[in-house]
Amino acid sequence: MKNIIFITCFTLVFVLITSCGSPGINGELTGSSTTNKDWRIPNPAGMVKIPEGSFLMGANNSANPYSNTQKKKITISSFWMDQTEITNNEYRQFVHWVRDSIIRREIIENADPEIAWKYANYKLDPDWQMLTGEKRPPKLDLSQVESGVYVETGINWAVRLDPNSKEYIDAVQVLYMAPKDQLSDDNGNPPYPHFQHKKIDVRNLVYEYNWMNQYALRGNTAQTWNRDNSDVDEWGIVRNEMTSVYPDTLRWNLDFTYAFNDPLFGRYFWHPAYGDYPVVGVSWEQAMAFCHWRTALKLSATDPEYRAFETAYRLPSEAEWEYAARGGKEQAMYPWGSPYSRNSKGCFLANFKPLRGNYWADGYIYTGRADSYWKNDFGLYCMSGNVSEWTSTTYDPLSDLHSSDVNPNYFTDNRDGESPSMKRKVVKGGSWKDVASFLEVGARDYEYLDSARCYIGFRCVKDIGSPKADINFDEQTKPSVK
Repeated sequence: MKNIIFITCFTLVFVLITSCGSPGINGELTGSSTTNKDWRIPNPAGMVKIPEGSFLMGANNSANPYSNTQKKKITISSFWMDQTEITNNEYRQFVHWVRDSIIRREIIENADPEIAWKYANYKLDPDWQMLTGEKRPPKLDLSQVESGVYVETGINWAVRLDPNSKEYIDAVQVLYMAPKDQLSDDNGNPPYPHFQHKKIDVRNLVYEYNWMNQYALRGNTAQTWNRDNSDVDEWGIVRNEMTSVYPDTLRWNLDFTYAFNDPLFGRYFWHPAYGDYPVVGVSWEQAMAFCHWRTALKLSATDPEYRAFETAYRLPSEAEWEYAARGGKEQAMYPWGSPYSRNSKGCFLANFKPLRGNYWADGYIYTGRADSYWKNDFGLYCMSGNVSEWTSTTYDPLSDLHSSDVNPNYFTDNRDGESPSMKRKVVKGGSWKDVASFLEVGARDYEYLDSARCYIGFRCVKDIGSPKADINFDEQTKPSVK
């Protein structure tokens, strides 16, 4: 009884104390905070902070045919950026998640209910008291799920998959290749011993998601350029996407004529030796799907009370990419600051095609590790060379004329039936197969958003979500003196 009285008195005192500090006391305007929680976002793993600033965007070398934009002074807000390109290991986590989610969903929908219900998460129906006639919520079990007292809310990832279980073996069948699509000899038997097992049809690994195209909002000139304003409606704001996620490993053979790249076609994505190499064969659409999944993965592990403070992972705009690549050196031709592709000791500073017919002179024939060579002054690796990188920006040779000078990004939503030229996306940085001209930070090229190449990868960025005064930049990420 004494404990009850003490708790009651403590609660009353607490209410009186907090009430004294409520806004509007004595009729004065004191302001009202939206939260008393720590809203600062922790530094994302594998990312570095890029400080806000302004720089002269565009070509530093007027003789370079791939630098086709005029110089323009612009301002960029601070953001986080992946220190390296997304690696095979990181992208493989995405592919495996999609594979496992399909298997888990198949178990939930088609397996024995006694087993299936454990693979899902549930919440109480708002009308559970009316359904049960009880005052206390019933215990979660199969009977309560079947009666509708508990409603499914998604997959329960806490339950481990057992590849030897009957439900797993039955569920995974939906991913396997059809017999007619598998290699066989004239008698219908596998041609080689190592083909005597079923293979997953990677075309079945599809990620479905929704995203809001804010550029489709009425009055946004970035979206309505060369487009009648009446074409922008509610169906253009929220987009539903279904994207096949497995990289196009065939690009190692298709991107080059009369070349033997079979070892890379067969091993590059799955072999552990290439785990820390940049993922390639990924289209712009697949990169966008990865960013959405990465955001959802982070939110799923974040306390619900703090999810509103999180920001989304996304592809960088061309301006953000170039600003980050320069590393605070405004007049630099390359990320390392000098106008030369070698250092003072004669060593090449990036993975590219340095000499005619000689890809090996820089230490790599094809791609190298994502953290190869030296990082720039912002702490970023391989901003030039290794693999080119997707940006969110739509390619237009004249985009600098009609883009803003603060956080510019010319973006189109690329609906079906749109002009093919509007489906081109800017790629930056140059790759292992390119000559030095492509490596200049002001150079730009393009590729169609649904195309994949064995020399194009990507990295993600993430908004800081707070003003400059609330950001403590590490010494390694501060821009150098210009």
